[in-house]
Amino acid sequence: MADETTTAFYDLMAGDSILVALLAEFEGEPGIFTLKTVPPDAKRPYIWSYGEIANVESSTKDIPGVEVTRDIWIVADETGDEDQVMTIANRVRDIFHRATLAVGVQNSITIARGPRVADTGDDVTARIVTVDFTYQL
Repeated sequence: MADETTTAFYDLMAGDSILVALLAEFEGEPGIFTLKTVPPDAKRPYIWSYGEIANVESSTKDIPGVEVTRDIWIVADETGDEDQVMTIANRVRDIFHRATLAVGVQNSITIARGPRVADTGDDVTARIVTVDFTYQL
């Protein structure tokens, strides 16, 4: 299910022309990364979301399900001005809040929280948007 979730997250973000216009490109694609590491030559700003931070069994009496929490990192150059990273983070939150996510046997409605400040090095600034959803198996 992780690959299906990753694809659904990527498609929601890459399909939003406003968000794509705010990101740097990497090899002709928007700077949205869903692998374990971001390529070292990736330009900022970019988005990174890899794996689930929580995956809890959430079955009912008749229907097996899983409750998932996933973080989306928005990373930009540290310039002293937070407008760029906040604009992107707020767009990501807007895309995912109450979005329909096609994962599992039926669509799920997502809840997005944040953005919150991420702990980074001196040369970058980042925000995290957290997305929760439940899907049926």
